[in-house]
Amino acid sequence: MNRQTRLHDAALLRVRHLGVQFQTAQGPLHALTDVSLDVERARTLAIVGESGSGKSVLACSILRLLGPAAQTAPEAQIFFGAQDLLRLERSAMQAVRGRRIAMVFQDPMTALNPVRPIGVQLAEGLQLHLRLSRQAAQERATGLLAQVGIGSPERRMAQLPHQLSGGMRQRVVIAMAVACEPELLIADEPTTALDVTVQAEILDLLRGLQRGRQMAMILVTHDLGVAAGYADDIAVMYAGQIVEQAPTAALLRQPRMPYTRDLLRAIARLDDPPHALLHSIAGRPPVVRALAGGCRYAPRCDRRTMQCEAAQPGLESVACAEGAHWSTPLSTGMSAFGRPGGAHAVRCWHPLEIAA
Repeated sequence: MNRQTRLHDAALLRVRHLGVQFQTAQGPLHALTDVSLDVERARTLAIVGESGSGKSVLACSILRLLGPAAQTAPEAQIFFGAQDLLRLERSAMQAVRGRRIAMVFQDPMTALNPVRPIGVQLAEGLQLHLRLSRQAAQERATGLLAQVGIGSPERRMAQLPHQLSGGMRQRVVIAMAVACEPELLIADEPTTALDVTVQAEILDLLRGLQRGRQMAMILVTHDLGVAAGYADDIAVMYAGQIVEQAPTAALLRQPRMPYTRDLLRAIARLDDPPHALLHSIAGRPPVVRALAGGCRYAPRCDRRTMQCEAAQPGLESVACAEGAHWSTPLSTGMSAFGRPGGAHAVRCWHPLEIAA
């Protein structure tokens, strides 16, 4: 295999050993611990987990948006192509944000300037990153509003954010994110506070843009149903760690981590009898400032042993449901995550067996 082929096959984004902690009055808060993942070109990776699991911290870490209060582990690496984002100069990082990597935030009202017209905010990024003239940027911004499904885009260009509905504001934020045709789009809970119909429209819009522009996308969500419908691959987070990652079909068909299995059991099914009680997970997630040395899910797991309580497992590749097997731990080399037929990895001393 020649060098050009190897570069083409390499993941667009490679996160290795990412740890993030915040200093608080009660002591250090370990938001992320030893997070490693790959995002492949033109594919969507969903990061799934309950509130407080570290999803948004991971998303913001990639773009270095956490601020001075966050301390990143010295061994951490975030490679975007050949560049380690954690070691870029500030000016070089500013050139990456918005141009090569863009982000759609949870709340569009906090992402938009409330006192500046929509058109001005859209054109600003185009002028900064693409060096367009004011008139050319305004014309392109109008076209972007139409592309994301906003009617009467010329009129909307002059409006302020509070004059738009929640769904329209989210479409504006998406238009701003894709304006410079980034290679990677990070969508952090993009349907928060939207009604179900608008949620589906926004997710369909993101999927259409991702496929049409061949972008890679990270979709941060707490909803496994959304991940199942829109992602090629899923990474499940628990207490600041990735505990399972696999192609979507393999993870849903045959989860190997007890936590993932328990999450799937908690989803209501259409064939459940009326008034059936939903399965719930016993206990509570651990406080990430007072962590024990073993597996973080052990206190809530029905498969725990003394080994689980004594030592923390690594994220290891295991046999896929289809029979494929990867024997190399993710922490020691290049993974095959995200690729068709790629690896299935789990952070567990006693992974669930593959059903016949």
